[in-house]
Amino acid sequence: MRPRPFLLLLAVLMIPLAGCLNDDETNNTEEKELVKGCMDMDATNYDSTAEIDDGSCEYPEEECELVPYGQCSGEDLSGRDLSELNLTGIDWSYANLSGAYLTNLNYADLTDASLYYASINGGTNLHGAELIGANLTGATLHYADFTDAIVTDSDFTDTYWYYTIWTDGETYDENQA
Repeated sequence: MRPRPFLLLLAVLMIPLAGCLNDDETNNTEEKELVKGCMDMDATNYDSTAEIDDGSCEYPEEECELVPYGQCSGEDLSGRDLSELNLTGIDWSYANLSGAYLTNLNYADLTDASLYYASINGGTNLHGAELIGANLTGATLHYADFTDAIVTDSDFTDTYWYYTIWTDGETYDENQA
């Protein structure tokens, strides 16, 4: 009857396992929760402490740049005097230019732009401009030059023409659209 050495051996082998019986009391290491946030330094809400990008980054709206080849799509510039600016190649698509005063729009993109009652006069240069679906209802087109402009599906209802050079290079005093 030698059960003691067997029980003693069993007890010795179970001592290292004693810590595994109750994890809550013996395991004091907690998992650190990672900080979520915007990790893009160009964003307005950049979080320098973020360790995981959570997709919450926000960016400032692009400002309309009234310079040649600028981006002003969708802008509301109604009633503004833009007559002294060189607006060659500027993107005015979907912009509201109602009642604006314009002079140089070489190669400007006026796709679906609203130009209700705009003053496109005083020699406004529209060489090669794209007027696709633009609305020029009531616009004043005195001395405007549309040479080589692309004019498709645009509305020229009640426009005022005077020495207006149309896409064919001819001068007209009445609507040719």
